[in-house]
Amino acid sequence: MFEGKGGAFQHDRLARAVALDRKAALESASWGLGQVMGYNAASVGFADVEAMVKAMRDSEDAQFQAMVGFIKANDLSKFLQLGDWESFARRYNGPDFKQNRYDEKLAEEHARYVKGPLPDLKLRAAQLKLTYLGFNPGPVDGWSGKRTQGALFGFQTSRNLPVTGRLDNATLSALEAAHA
Repeated sequence: MFEGKGGAFQHDRLARAVALDRKAALESASWGLGQVMGYNAASVGFADVEAMVKAMRDSEDAQFQAMVGFIKANDLSKFLQLGDWESFARRYNGPDFKQNRYDEKLAEEHARYVKGPLPDLKLRAAQLKLTYLGFNPGPVDGWSGKRTQGALFGFQTSRNLPVTGRLDNATLSALEAAHA
């Protein structure tokens, strides 16, 4: 069960656990976009938890593949196909899924994707870069909301760019240069 604050607190907590028993610590943590538990490493296609953690650090694609592997290994795709968000969430997130409204969030996101438009992948990449630079764009989701616009305002101001709150070519180039 997730305890305490997120972010750096959880990283520090994991570091303390690794110092006691590295394998057990890595297996007891959730990894990547899909928050796949480390003890699932073999069932989602990795040689061991070390390989899984390395892949998760190196590639968002690997994070996605681990999530797909978990869905396949646990025969969950039928619930996605049926739009049975409650059954999927119960099996993916465990018996306490209702506490975090995982079923409701899945239904909301599905409706958002069906309605369109699809997320802007350039904006999603920019949101990720803004996050790493300490500007808080909110969710890294490819949609421009108030928090993303505010983060773009802040970044543009810090780089003496025209302040529009939109991702234009000059802002995108400056974000890419900041990560070079």
